[in-house]
Amino acid sequence: MGAMILQMVGCLLVAATIGLMMGWLLRSFATSEKRQQLSEIATRLRGREHELDTLNHELKVRTSAVQMLEGKMITSEAALKDLTADLGTKVEQLTALQTEVREKGVRLHAAERERDTLRREVEEAEARIKAQSTGFAEMQAQMENAEDVLIARDQEIATLKTWVEQLAPKDAEIARLRTRTEELEPFLEKSRRLEREQEQDRARASAILQAKEQQLAQTQARLNAIELDLANLRTQSQEDLARFGETLQERDAEIQRLRTTVEELDMFRGEVEKKDLALREAEERRVMDVSEREEEIGALRKRLVEYRVAQRFSAQAKSTGATESGSTGSATTKRSAGKGHPAQKDDLKQIHGIGPVMERVLNRMGMFTFRQIAEWKEQDVEHMASELNTFPDRIRHDNWIDGAKEQHFLKYGEEL
Repeated sequence: MGAMILQMVGCLLVAATIGLMMGWLLRSFATSEKRQQLSEIATRLRGREHELDTLNHELKVRTSAVQMLEGKMITSEAALKDLTADLGTKVEQLTALQTEVREKGVRLHAAERERDTLRREVEEAEARIKAQSTGFAEMQAQMENAEDVLIARDQEIATLKTWVEQLAPKDAEIARLRTRTEELEPFLEKSRRLEREQEQDRARASAILQAKEQQLAQTQARLNAIELDLANLRTQSQEDLARFGETLQERDAEIQRLRTTVEELDMFRGEVEKKDLALREAEERRVMDVSEREEEIGALRKRLVEYRVAQRFSAQAKSTGATESGSTGSATTKRSAGKGHPAQKDDLKQIHGIGPVMERVLNRMGMFTFRQIAEWKEQDVEHMASELNTFPDRIRHDNWIDGAKEQHFLKYGEEL
């Protein structure tokens, strides 16, 4: 046991000697180079921050442009909705006009059918009048014949009277003439009856003719009124058709304007979609660039912190000198023994957030195993952060304690 302790003390002394030599070498040869690297890193960080500000400004400008485009799209959609509503109203008005034109066409067709019916009735009345006129002409011919017969009979009577005057002495002839007169009296009565019947027929025909003439006049008046209504309807229909044609032309022009507006809106929407897609791609590229730059900045900051810690411990090691290395080794041995330093050392780089430089710094502070880090408390985290010249949030963010517990369980099979 004592030999092992002596070997450990010797190893620590050798390690301290090597550390002092390395610190002296690093300070002698690499201080200027490291400072130059630090200045370059700081310059790159400032450039990255400037690029990040520029990208944020571009993102704001493009976001405002997208908002303006969205406002224009909303305005255009509202105007399109208004135009669509107006078009629907005008289509309804056009439908009402078409319905009214159809109704007027039906009325016109009915008037034309009534006119045709009246014309047929007039033609039938004219045919009946013609037939009655023919009958009346025949009756007039019969009356003329009867008048001719009467004239002939009158002439015969006159002749007979002349004969009677001449043949007065002749009784036989007078008797014969009387007999002949008696025979002619029924014919005269028949002729008179025929005359009376002819007068009655003529009166009836005149009354019928007057009635037909009145009916014809009424029919003609109705026809004139119907023709006037028909002319008015035709004029009104022509006016309605003209207005309807003008309305259709206006609707067609308005529909054409609406189609042109819709095409412009489609083109504008396509441009907006293209710009939106380009903006999204630019946003994705910017996010990727920002994430990559943040990772790069985080790595540079981590390297900077590790370098500062290494530089700090190198300066402390050089200031103490080679004469105090023994006492430093003894103190380190005591602190390691006080913290329960085991014989075996763990690979602390397995914990997320601990690199080779940070591992060496932790080893110098007496942290060699996963168990030591896993048993840290909140005040230990604050203390180690101040010793490591870093932020406590980094230890919490990288989750060193849980990582140390996990690595200890994986290596030793023991839960802490």
